[in-house]
Amino acid sequence: MSYIHVARPHHLGLEAARAEVERIAARVRDEYNAEYHWDGDVLYFKRSGISGQIAVADRSMDLTIKLGILLTAMKGQIEERLTRKIDEALARYEPKPPAAADG
Repeated sequence: MSYIHVARPHHLGLEAARAEVERIAARVRDEYNAEYHWDGDVLYFKRSGISGQIAVADRSMDLTIKLGILLTAMKGQIEERLTRKIDEALARYEPKPPAAADG
C-alpha cells in the first residue's frame, strides 16, 4: 500500500470549497465509476484499488489517498495529476489583480 497526501490553502470559504469538491467528486464518479459520500465536511471516496478522503475547511483542503498494490507503481503519476488538477481548480477562484490604469 502507498499513500498520497496533498494539502492546499484556499480563499473560497467552506461552502464554496465544498461545492468545488462536490463538482470534482461527481466528475470522478462518472468517469471512473467511483463511490463517494460526505460525513460532515469530509468527503470519503473509493473505487477498485483506491480510497481516500478530502477534508474541507474554511481556508484549506486536505486530501489523503490510499493506493492499492496495483496502483502503487503509478503513485508519482497519480500524485502529479491530482496536484495539478487541484491547483487548477483552486486557481479559478484566486482574486485577479486589478488592471493597470493607462496613464
